[in-house]
Amino acid sequence: MQNNYPLNTSILPTLLVSLLVTLLGAVLFFYSTYQGQALTTESLRQAELSDHPKKIPNFLFINAADQELSLDQIIKNNQRVLIVDFIYTRCQTVCIALGNSFQSLQETLLKRGLQDQIGLLSISFDPENDDAQALKRYQQRFRMDERVWQVLSLKDFKDRQNLLNTFGIMVIPAPLDEFEHNAAFHIVNKNYLYQIIDINQAEKALEAALLVRGGLAQ
Repeated sequence: MQNNYPLNTSILPTLLVSLLVTLLGAVLFFYSTYQGQALTTESLRQAELSDHPKKIPNFLFINAADQELSLDQIIKNNQRVLIVDFIYTRCQTVCIALGNSFQSLQETLLKRGLQDQIGLLSISFDPENDDAQALKRYQQRFRMDERVWQVLSLKDFKDRQNLLNTFGIMVIPAPLDEFEHNAAFHIVNKNYLYQIIDINQAEKALEAALLVRGGLAQ
């Protein structure tokens, strides 16, 4: 039977554009979430440390006083176990939650007299914007006590991807020159990453750090 209704060719360009946008969106999602595995990445990177702590290479940082420090100076030669998070100082979402959690942990460490055993370290992965002045503002914003909590920024942008890969941090550009990134608490001693704890489990992160500290003292 012959179709007597002519094809409306005027809508074809719109349909093609819509299809192209949908396809590009799917491709971008696939690659920006590490081939569609972003939802399981946190579990995977936690599981891979369960039996084998991961060695951390050396990196150069600056602090809020614009002093250059190597990771070896900060971690390898530090007698404390460190709880580490990754931020950028302009962040108004997940980094606020991390900062609030670190504020609470700082208070707990000081109240329990644990500041010589456990320390807190925030590392910015945005060296292009987070200079010493930005770090100082972040330090003041969260009322950091330097006996407990430090904030650092990478010295060289070229080291960023290696740093992110080492800790399993995914950073995706977002509108308004911001970033989307995963977040967690990383338990570090000397030059090894021992454990990764979910962002909503600050007390568990402290317990894990104390366990690592106890195991090292044996």
